[in-house]
Amino acid sequence: MGRRTNPYIQTLKGRAAVGALRLLGLLPFRLNRALATTLGRLLSRLSTEARQVTRINLSLCLPDHPDREALVRESLVESVKNTFEIARFWSHPEDGLRRVVSEQGDGPLREAVANQEPILILAPHLGCWEVLNFWLAREFGLHAMFAPSGLPELDALVKQGREHFGTTMYPASARGVAGLVRAMRKGALTAILPDQVADRRSGRFAPFFGQAAYTGTLSCKLVKQTNARVFLAWARRLPGDQGFEIRVRPADPDIHDEDLDHALKAMNRSIEALILEDPAQYLWSYKRFRRQPPGGTLPY
Repeated sequence: MGRRTNPYIQTLKGRAAVGALRLLGLLPFRLNRALATTLGRLLSRLSTEARQVTRINLSLCLPDHPDREALVRESLVESVKNTFEIARFWSHPEDGLRRVVSEQGDGPLREAVANQEPILILAPHLGCWEVLNFWLAREFGLHAMFAPSGLPELDALVKQGREHFGTTMYPASARGVAGLVRAMRKGALTAILPDQVADRRSGRFAPFFGQAAYTGTLSCKLVKQTNARVFLAWARRLPGDQGFEIRVRPADPDIHDEDLDHALKAMNRSIEALILEDPAQYLWSYKRFRRQPPGGTLPY
C-alpha cells in the first residue's frame, strides 16, 4: 500500500507556497530582478543539490564548453531570476506580457495561424516560459495541458495567471489529450513542455546532447495524429530589467517521421538547437537523466 498524504500538511504546504509567491509578487519588477540576481549569485557559490545537478548535466551535455564552471554559476542565477519573475507574473500577468519588447522568427508561425493549420509549440524549460504562455495566449489563443502539483492552493494561483489571457487548460489525462487532439484538428494552437522526464508508460529513450534521455512521446504522437506544424519558442530574458524577447523557430522536419524513434530524435535535436542560443537560461538543475536504460548508471 502506498503512503497516504496528510491533507492537513498538504494544505499548509500549499498556503505557505502561495504566501511566499505572493510576497515576492509584491516586489516591483526592478527590485524583484535585483534581489533575484543577488540571491542567485550567493546560492551559486554554495554546495547545494541544484549546483551539483547543474554541474553534472553540463559535464554530460556540454563537455567541451570553454568555461563550464562559469556557466554553472550563470545558469543558477538565471534559475533564481525565473522563480522570482514568475512569482510576480502569476499575480500580475499584465506586467509580464508588457515586458515583451521584441519578437524574432514569428513570421512563419503567424502565416500558419492565418491558414488555420493545427499548430504545436514545443516550449522547453528555457528562459521564462510563463511569459511565453501569456504572449501565445494573447496573440493566437492557446490550448495547453495542466498537471496538478498536489497543492490545490498553489494550482489555483498558477491557473489564475495562465488563464488570464484566455488559455484553455486540459487535464493531464487521456480525456485531456483527446480534447487537445479535437481542438488541434480544428486549427487550435497548442503548447507542450517537451523536456520533462515522462512516466514509465509515456516515454522512450532518445539522444539528448548525446545522452540517453527518457523522452515523452506525447508531442510526436500529437504531430502524427493531427499533421500539425511544429515550432519551438521561448522568451529570452534580456540583460538587467530590459524585459524579454520572444524567439520562434521551426522544428526539425524529421519530427514528422512515421518512425516514432526517429521523430523523438528530431524533437530533441530541435530542443538542443534552441538551448544553444543561450545555454545559461536553460534549467540545468532539473534531473533530466534520472531514468536510465537497462544497465545504465544514474549520474546523480
